[in-house]
Amino acid sequence: MRRIAAWLPLYIFLALIALLLGSRPGLVRHAFRAAVERARGGALAPDARRAARPDSSEVALGRLLFFDPILSANKERACASCHIPARGLSDGRPHALAIDRSDLPRNAPGLTNVSDQLAFFWDGRAVSLEDQIDGPIHAKRELGGLKGREIEARLDSIAAYRALFREVYGERSPRYADVKHAIAAFERTLRSSGSTADRWWKGQIAEESVPVEARRGFDLFAGKAQCSRCHFLPLTTSVVPGAFAAQEFTVIGVPADPQGRALDPDPGRYAVTRDKADRHAFKAPSLRNIARSAPYMHNGVFQTLDQVVRFYNQGGGKGLGLDVPNQAPEVRPLHLTVAEERALVRFLEALSDDSATVEPPAHVPSGLQVGGRY
Repeated sequence: MRRIAAWLPLYIFLALIALLLGSRPGLVRHAFRAAVERARGGALAPDARRAARPDSSEVALGRLLFFDPILSANKERACASCHIPARGLSDGRPHALAIDRSDLPRNAPGLTNVSDQLAFFWDGRAVSLEDQIDGPIHAKRELGGLKGREIEARLDSIAAYRALFREVYGERSPRYADVKHAIAAFERTLRSSGSTADRWWKGQIAEESVPVEARRGFDLFAGKAQCSRCHFLPLTTSVVPGAFAAQEFTVIGVPADPQGRALDPDPGRYAVTRDKADRHAFKAPSLRNIARSAPYMHNGVFQTLDQVVRFYNQGGGKGLGLDVPNQAPEVRPLHLTVAEERALVRFLEALSDDSATVEPPAHVPSGLQVGGRY
């Protein structure tokens, strides 16, 4: 809490600077660099208080469970089937693949820097990583709908898992609650912090080492393009800076098709809150490793970052001529030039690196195929 309090004046300053975005976006860059320096190597993550050491035995167990299909009903799907390290911990598909090989309703979100978030799934219906794990495991169309006791029985039948759970959690049989704790501990280590942009902000590389277009793109991100109004700095997520105590959901008018002929019917956050203002509202994901996690939006409608930037530049759904009465007022035509669109994409690409990529284990205790069969 003392660390958060120490940051608060700086974020108040950033908020004041945000009022000047149209005229002096460069100020935001310098204020943000100061924030990173003050953090001594990285931004404060909301979930950091619960983070386990990356080399802990709990994280090692979680990594095995993440890649082991033992948690799926057919023993052929794993967490890593939809969250592939080489694809920004997403799967490269517009819609995630169901256990019966049909399409699920939404895109599989990337897990890079997932510990920065306070709500999970596109609609925020889970409030912790542990709660989020219940979703795919118990959903019949995702991993087949196994009950906790069925998972416990499976793991208890494998000597290697019995030994690993005893090592981490003491003298007891594997428990489903511990399965969730272990996987969540592993997911909290999936952090990207070595991108070109990060090293620039931390002063690890000279400003001249950053491509001019990427630097111009950051000024646009914090200024004219207004990206930082939803992807708040320094985390680049929709977790509000300062106390990091709230996650925002925004209506941007995502179309059902790339041509923008109709509004996507997904109710989004409304399905959770039943508040009309939340109809078609979704969480803004982290932009870390965003260049690796295409396609984009909750429905995977855009294949490239160029398409995403153009959509925002046009003014979101309303800019495409769609009827979106509750679209967020800040989502409006940006009047970016083609060169500015390109510079913004170059900056987004500079937020990607390999530090969050994890190597799959050579084998898993169940003896099943690592990462699943499909």
